[in-house]
Amino acid sequence: MDERRGGEECMDIMTNFFKVTKEQIGEEATVLFEYALDLAPYLGKFLQARKIWRAEKRIKEHSKQLKEIQKLYSSEILSRDFIQERVGPIFLADFIEEHEDAKIVYILNGVENIFINNNTDESLIIYYYDTLRELRYEDIRKLYYYSAITDDPYSNITLNSPRAALSQQIYIKLEKLYLIKSAKTYNALQHGPEMLSEEDRRVELTDYGKEFIKFISKDFDIEKYEDKIRKYEVAESERITRNVKASFG
Repeated sequence: MDERRGGEECMDIMTNFFKVTKEQIGEEATVLFEYALDLAPYLGKFLQARKIWRAEKRIKEHSKQLKEIQKLYSSEILSRDFIQERVGPIFLADFIEEHEDAKIVYILNGVENIFINNNTDESLIIYYYDTLRELRYEDIRKLYYYSAITDDPYSNITLNSPRAALSQQIYIKLEKLYLIKSAKTYNALQHGPEMLSEEDRRVELTDYGKEFIKFISKDFDIEKYEDKIRKYEVAESERITRNVKASFG
């Protein structure tokens, strides 16, 4: 009896979820979401009521962008099978499972940019979403600064404060994910780039970092970014190169 009641409650929740999807986005989005749910590897049983309600809330909050995604989907710029079977399950899983509401816009930007850039490289898309999953909202705010999209969110912090420590940790994390790199100077070699000031680090995006920021953002301006990093030119006297012979006294 309890099992049947639980099944009925789950069905009611799902019915309401698809009703909200249809009302907020449109009929085709309902089809896409239903298809993606069937294929998403760990969402089959998902769907505790709390997660469904969270997804409904996000659909309402981001209905404008979701409608734009549905238009792109309906335009058949990319194969519907590719979107339904490859992109849809990844996107929907993150849309439902992500804990930070502030990150949802980046998940949606990724889907839009798949269409805009006609990206059918499934492996690359998976890597982008894997990387995004690793990042917290605060990490992305700092990455946006390094990308010349926003000002530094950690510019007015007290030395040795918890926020200063967090800024250092974010730098280390972004570097480990191969999104950024600092200038290879003797100062960095001696002290470690994580111990330098932002100015002395002379942080640039890696090639992967540039492509990733293009994936999660609509605001990345490569010319503005290149203007920013021009001032990071390293003098030959500071530069570490493979051609410098070691000196032992």
